[in-house]
Amino acid sequence: MTTATDEAAVATRREKVAQLLRDRWTQRAIADNLGVSKDTIYRDVQALTRAAATPPDQDTRAPGATEILDVALPAATPPEATATASRDTATPAAPCLALPLDAALLADLATLTANGTSPEEAIRHALAHVAKGYRLAWGIGLYPVTVDPVLSHPRVNAYQPTTPETVLPDTPKRQTL
Repeated sequence: MTTATDEAAVATRREKVAQLLRDRWTQRAIADNLGVSKDTIYRDVQALTRAAATPPDQDTRAPGATEILDVALPAATPPEATATASRDTATPAAPCLALPLDAALLADLATLTANGTSPEEAIRHALAHVAKGYRLAWGIGLYPVTVDPVLSHPRVNAYQPTTPETVLPDTPKRQTL
């Protein structure tokens, strides 16, 4: 059971963590400075990110697709026109995003789908990672929300097979980062 004193100490530590992150300290250096483990700092950063992504007046459920589109995209057509039934069913058509595919985008998409992932899922996955980086940078104050954060040095976790795999002799090995 946590007490009000414990919660106040955690809140104070998280304020210090946010300030040190804005000052470009590493999580390990912050842990050493505050006398806690790096795992504690990691959890603090995750909590700060969640807090920044969920304003206090909003419930914690994930927003629906229509809520996201209402906020993220300008209305291209009047609201009554978006409820047009699709050709095959009586249900409203799902909102879609059209994007011209240039050579660089096609090459990136080919990389993301090389393991059999569908293009839609690859785009969703990549977009989620970039959005998480933006929320983190904005949430802890590294960048103002009017500026696109520069994301670099992605962390790649070591592969942990879930079942024994057989590697064929002619299978090319993937380059590790």
